[in-house]
Amino acid sequence: FFTKNEEVYNLFIKMLGDDAVKVNRKTRILFKNSYFDYPLSPVNALFGLGIFESIQIGFSYIFARIKSYLRLSRIENFEDWVVDKFGRKLFNNFFKNYTEKVWGIDCKLIGKDWAAQRIKGLSLSTAIKFAIFPNSKKRPKTLIDVFYYPRLGAGMLWEKFEEYLNANGVPVVKNSFVTHVQEMEDKQVLTYLEKNQEKIISADHILFSNPLLDFIKFYKTTVPEKVISAAKNLEYRNHISVHITVDKKLFDDNWIYIHSPTLKMARIADFTNFSTEMSKEGEYPLTLEYFCFEEDKIWSQDNSEIIAFGLKELKSIFNEKFTVIHSDVSRNSKAYPVIKTGYEKDINIIKNWLSTKENLTAIGRSGMFKYNNQDHAMATGIYAVRNLLGEGNYDPWEVNVDGEYHEEVLKTNTDGK
Repeated sequence: FFTKNEEVYNLFIKMLGDDAVKVNRKTRILFKNSYFDYPLSPVNALFGLGIFESIQIGFSYIFARIKSYLRLSRIENFEDWVVDKFGRKLFNNFFKNYTEKVWGIDCKLIGKDWAAQRIKGLSLSTAIKFAIFPNSKKRPKTLIDVFYYPRLGAGMLWEKFEEYLNANGVPVVKNSFVTHVQEMEDKQVLTYLEKNQEKIISADHILFSNPLLDFIKFYKTTVPEKVISAAKNLEYRNHISVHITVDKKLFDDNWIYIHSPTLKMARIADFTNFSTEMSKEGEYPLTLEYFCFEEDKIWSQDNSEIIAFGLKELKSIFNEKFTVIHSDVSRNSKAYPVIKTGYEKDINIIKNWLSTKENLTAIGRSGMFKYNNQDHAMATGIYAVRNLLGEGNYDPWEVNVDGEYHEEVLKTNTDGK
């Protein structure tokens, strides 16, 4: 967890207290059987790629910057944006394969605003600058080298929120499934199943963070056909985590990004490098990450087959003997919104429809179809609730709307709220 939004940061620290662990970030890229520092270390890149390759990257970057300076570059998609900032050679080496592995589509089909959001303020010259002058204060968020993490894992934060809500008389209903939402006069009536029993809530307002199309499917008030059509045009990428606990420390990175085109794995993490309390002594829980669409074979495979495949790829990376202590698989459907070029047209249709519903608000990554970080998703919820409480007039859709961080603390009301 890292953020430049002081308010969200304070909320995170308030909820976790002493369970917030400060972590020195170490991230590397695996490419052509070599490891590259992230953020970029010029010496590491030079010796990892070789002098000839590095010279090509340098000239490619200079050529791209000259084109940009002369306004000859046309930025229409993710590929154009990265080539403009880093040069064609570095794009082909470090961006193209990994990006297409994650998103499952050609880089030319990915919206340029996704790059602006995810690679904020970063270019090759910026990366080199902060590698040479690491103590500079104005670092892009992409280059942040220290972050906080919950002592017992990411879920611990939300357990703390649940404890806080329960202690303040706010019930939290889990393991329940919404089946209907129906607009009735000035209320939204929500029907859900709890332990197979149907229950009904009459709500003044509903905030939803599940995927837009999923929500529309059980929203029983008439939805215009063009809104349904727009929601169907939006694609999501599924995420699979292969959890393999081994008896040997294989690396000391938080993450290793797998840019090797011969491997389907996208990223690997050892969570004892986030917090030593994440596992028993002598046990190292690894998570191997894969991305797919709903119709891809891996999504419906048995866990045993997925684990065997992940283990095979793991052994191809680390040529060391280790024993598997535990293994499992978790699946996250519609984890990443696919930011295709032209998706804004469909989102605007949905946004315009939602704007007519005074007691219905989309929040979060999936609800708003915005590839936001955790801090941004939290901010959308905070601002939406402030609107409901009459504490301001905020537009959650504007959170991280472009390449700049709109994360300054918003001015409070005169009563301190």
